[in-house]
Amino acid sequence: MSNDSKISTTVTRILELSLQDPARLKDLENFRRSVAVLFTDIQGSTAYYEKFGDLTGLAMVHQCNSLLERVVNKHGGRVVKNIGDAIMATFDNCEECVRTAVEMQQQLKGLNATKKEEDHTRVRIGAHHGLGIVKSNDVFGDVVNVASRVQSLALAEQILISDSLFKEVVRCGFDTALLGRFQLKGKAEEREIYEVRWNRNLPARPNLGHTVIASPTRETQEFRLQHVTQAGKTDAEYTLFGEGLTIGRIEGDLKFPTDSSMSSPHAHIYVHNGQPMVEDLGSQLGTFIRLKGVFTLEDRDIIIIGGQLLRFESKPEIIAAAAAMAVTLPSVTRTLREDAARFVRFNSDGDEQEIFPIDKEEVRVGRTEGDYTFPGDRFMSRTHARIYVRGENYFVEDLSSLNGTFAKVRGKSPIPIGTSVRVGKEVFVVV
Repeated sequence: MSNDSKISTTVTRILELSLQDPARLKDLENFRRSVAVLFTDIQGSTAYYEKFGDLTGLAMVHQCNSLLERVVNKHGGRVVKNIGDAIMATFDNCEECVRTAVEMQQQLKGLNATKKEEDHTRVRIGAHHGLGIVKSNDVFGDVVNVASRVQSLALAEQILISDSLFKEVVRCGFDTALLGRFQLKGKAEEREIYEVRWNRNLPARPNLGHTVIASPTRETQEFRLQHVTQAGKTDAEYTLFGEGLTIGRIEGDLKFPTDSSMSSPHAHIYVHNGQPMVEDLGSQLGTFIRLKGVFTLEDRDIIIIGGQLLRFESKPEIIAAAAAMAVTLPSVTRTLREDAARFVRFNSDGDEQEIFPIDKEEVRVGRTEGDYTFPGDRFMSRTHARIYVRGENYFVEDLSSLNGTFAKVRGKSPIPIGTSVRVGKEVFVVV
């Protein structure tokens, strides 16, 4: 069966589902209203499990999330669901939503006061305000998608809110700062993200997710491009100015004639409005950025986990059906008996090797531990990365692996400071 035929069959089955109750979609409009959605996520829980064992790890997650749920209830919110280590909560009052986030971090600070630094429980929080379909036991729609995107950009102990939520609480006395702009999946416009600063003693932290477009920096800001050897040492450094630097095997400002995996030219690294950028110049194997934050996956994205080259494939019609009918993705995929998303492993020649369905709300990949394991991959850590779904978005997060997780650049992409860029077999870092 051709790909078009498969899609047509899927759409037909989706339509059949909605036809079982024709009034269902129309009646959903009665549940649409403004709501604030907050997501939390525990950072480093995988390392905690590995260090202390499963039972102690489960106890830590339970203690943390029970504390957070009490704070939600105290401020008039409602915990909608627990998703792995994460909590999703809703609020009718935007100010109480942000106050909840602040008190969550303050309560965790008190909890951590009796622990060693390396054993602290740290949570990242993101929130958004908008229209959603609010049912008795869940919330659906774009408000959930944006909230999940905002949370994915946060670092440990950080609170991020969207521009729409910021407008609702701008006069409430919170200490806020513009973090930058980000590209909303499927939309052309950029949106501003704000940090709610709850602890001035925390060190300043740069933007990590490379879906973020930072605000322009001073014109005097200098960026340098370092070439890093396989041993992890810097053997050359170049200043980025003017039109930047082109990298290629036999053409470009920086040439690497012995790197057979590099095209000529391969990539262009430059600075635009104070933001370091990389552009793939139509190379055969692509240019990759190492993930330091959480990365939002889109259909046909290619990532590298350890030594595995994986293409992410999703079925928008299934994802859209779940949103339209206000049901979870897993419930739709179970009904249709089709996966909404999967990874296809392939080699450098583009030959498909194996398919890995993403059939749960969270899937983990590792050398010896996880839903999908690769015991013979010497570049992969024991538990390397996790892939999870929030709303209609899929995310991939590196779990502090030794060799990192990389995402292929589509055209042009911002480069966070201190992030590795792979061009062929060569690695560069912007500082």
